[in-house]
Amino acid sequence: MLRSLWFSLLFCCLFIAGPSYGQYNYSPAFAKKLLEMNAEIMPPLDGGYRKIRTSGSWIQDCDWAIRSKREKLEIRYLVTPLETGGPGMQHPDLAAHRLAMHLCSNDDDAMISGRDLTEHEVKNIYNADWGRIYIFPPKLGFAPHAYCKMVALQREEEGLVYIFNLFDTPSPAIDSRMYTFSFEKESW
Repeated sequence: MLRSLWFSLLFCCLFIAGPSYGQYNYSPAFAKKLLEMNAEIMPPLDGGYRKIRTSGSWIQDCDWAIRSKREKLEIRYLVTPLETGGPGMQHPDLAAHRLAMHLCSNDDDAMISGRDLTEHEVKNIYNADWGRIYIFPPKLGFAPHAYCKMVALQREEEGLVYIFNLFDTPSPAIDSRMYTFSFEKESW
């Protein structure tokens, strides 16, 4: 009871104060997910990023997305708190690999490449417990782009997060935009 009252109070404060980035408005449901997971999104303030609508993908819907015409990059977020998660929370590596296979194009020459995040990236940048990056050509039903760089993150007792960087031509902006999400640091 006290916990739900505390989350309700924090949610109301978040809703009244609004997001810290003025041009980006989160839906109340998405803001609640971030609050439940003790997480934050740090969207780029440069590059001309604008919020875009994410509904309509029959392959995989996402919670929130932004796009930059200047950088030719679209960033989508899929957030799954622990309470709404399923068996994938026990094995985030299998859940992430399954999602990458689901979103990858079915073309004969389509390939998935993946690597674990370094300990520095996982602990110091994302404040997560586990992380992996996949690169693959996405299905057209998911995104009309040539490539998807999917960052999968998990934090014990919080949930899973997927960040999709969608682009047609590789550029330096893609690597610099990988770090737009972080779990809050644990306070001791």
